[in-house]
Amino acid sequence: MPTKRTGAPPFSRRTLLIAAACVAGGGRVVAAPGGRSKAEVGYQDHPNGIERCEICAPFLPPDQCRLVVGPVSRQGWCRVYSGPANA
Repeated sequence: MPTKRTGAPPFSRRTLLIAAACVAGGGRVVAAPGGRSKAEVGYQDHPNGIERCEICAPFLPPDQCRLVVGPVSRQGWCRVYSGPANA
């Protein structure tokens, strides 16, 4: 028979970390921990032809990416570009 832990919080450590990241980001969604650095993905602050961050699926307006750490330009590009979000 399992025993019930008393005094345990009703939420996980992961929930706390996500909430803290949201507060630290001013309420904006920020890149997930473990995202790749701009250097790792060959980020540039200008498009590669018609390919650019603002139409890439992982882009989070106004200036975040689910895969890359730190702010990115809407007109930027990197090697993890994955095409338009609506494609």
